[in-house]
Amino acid sequence: MILDMEGCITTTIHKICISNSNKKLFLTVHPKLKWTDNISFARTFDSENEALEFLNFPLVRDLIETELTMLIWTDSKQLIL
Repeated sequence: MILDMEGCITTTIHKICISNSNKKLFLTVHPKLKWTDNISFARTFDSENEALEFLNFPLVRDLIETELTMLIWTDSKQLIL
């Protein structure tokens, strides 16, 4: 866990996570599969393929249903092209 200057949990790890289209919610698996507004709790991946495979699981597809999702970098929230 990494804390910022205000004592809030932050991340500086260059990993991939799954976000909704406005980058305000992130998929997490702690304590169960759901959306979270805290990127520090987001499920992270080392590669795009790993993240895309995760999106293909039936439980994940059921959760995201009509929500537009994107893959972003956890440290910058930049879209992965």
